[in-house]
Amino acid sequence: MKQLTIRRVDERCVAKAKAEAKRRGVSMNEILRESLRRGLELDAEKPRNGLEKFAGDSDFGPEWDEYLEELNRIDPEDWK
Repeated sequence: MKQLTIRRVDERCVAKAKAEAKRRGVSMNEILRESLRRGLELDAEKPRNGLEKFAGDSDFGPEWDEYLEELNRIDPEDWK
């Protein structure tokens, strides 16, 4: 990712970004990055972290399926 400096930003934009950042509890930088993505119509292109290849169903074999079944079993005694 790059760092940029933007000069001569309208004070209304700065004030609105600060207010939105405070309202949402995030940094003004995050608000401005979101605004830039939205303004450039890049919202459909979600940022990636490189872990997509690990998502989805994987076949680890029947032992794994049995183990998961055991983990998902609820003991009624735990809820008394």
